[in-house]
Amino acid sequence: MFIQAVLLGCVAILGVLDGRWLGITMIDRPLVMCTLVGLVLGDVQAGVLIGASLELIFLGNVAIGAATPPDIVTGSIIACTFAILSGKGTEAALTLAMPIAVMASYLGVVVRIVNAQFQHKADDYAKKGNSKAIAKIHIAAGPLYMLSVFIPVFLAVMFGSDAVNAILAAIPTKVTDGLTIASSILPALGFALLINMMISKKLIPYFALGFLVAAYSGIDLIAVALIGTCIAFIVTSLSGSGGSSSSDDSTCSSGDTYINDQGIEVL
Repeated sequence: MFIQAVLLGCVAILGVLDGRWLGITMIDRPLVMCTLVGLVLGDVQAGVLIGASLELIFLGNVAIGAATPPDIVTGSIIACTFAILSGKGTEAALTLAMPIAVMASYLGVVVRIVNAQFQHKADDYAKKGNSKAIAKIHIAAGPLYMLSVFIPVFLAVMFGSDAVNAILAAIPTKVTDGLTIASSILPALGFALLINMMISKKLIPYFALGFLVAAYSGIDLIAVALIGTCIAFIVTSLSGSGGSSSSDDSTCSSGDTYINDQGIEVL
């Protein structure tokens, strides 16, 4: 278990470096993290299935301004690990992931407070034009993020699996049934958070079309996604050609009128 705990801690480090040292590569997403967890624990299929389910919860998990979102790296890894080791499957992971992610985010806040001191130091070097020192400060702040995910994951996996198994076994059936129902609702919450950020009057017909196709056509979600991609390309192409035609129409005589892209009559 020690080796697995260390490896899973390293997976957490890889995830937390996304958006920091590695740029935005989407490695920190639950699907990637849980797949790597499954690889370490010898059950890749379970890892992929759990990761895909957790993605539905964390679809709207983005950092906006000073808001600190739940720590999806720590939450996904620990929840997936306990779900695989306990044999409880996706339902247990869905139940554990969000509370763990929220609690882990508090540790991330502490790290950001400490790292603010590095930022002030970098500001001083920026005033002096010392770019090499700024780069060193950027690298020096990284290990704190690594420790903030490695330590919780290592301790949870090393010492917590037996305790979690005992707790899950002691939970009454009525409670587990309720948690299972709640975990089924959480993906809808994830979609709602995502839609709340991006929905508009122009996008509502496409959303309705995708829902109807997925619900009544009988085809799988991959096919629906491919159909959506084709529609996006078609709409983009038509919009581009429409813009070109409008530009061409602008060369008409001064007495003519035409309708622009916004539906406004222009002389």
